[in-house]
Amino acid sequence: MAEIGDVVLLKSGGPEMIIKNILTGSGSSREKAALLKGFKKGDVTCEFQTEDAKGNTKRTVQTFKAVCLKTPDGKFLAEVGAADDDDDDDDDW
Repeated sequence: MAEIGDVVLLKSGGPEMIIKNILTGSGSSREKAALLKGFKKGDVTCEFQTEDAKGNTKRTVQTFKAVCLKTPDGKFLAEVGAADDDDDDDDDW
């Protein structure tokens, strides 16, 4: 499973991003807001930097669905989590 501080990328490309939070269903106000926007447990909040045309750097914090992300070595984040999830009962029936 991905952890806070891990580096991830969008599957479609873009800058490297650092995981700042993983939604856990804790009930915090920040998580409630993310859930209202359609995110769910396991989705991640990342921080990354972009540069505008003038060369100014901008820090951005944004939440992404885990299925949209991959690790720098090309593994999809949702698959990394599924491979490490010992509580997966989907294959028991």
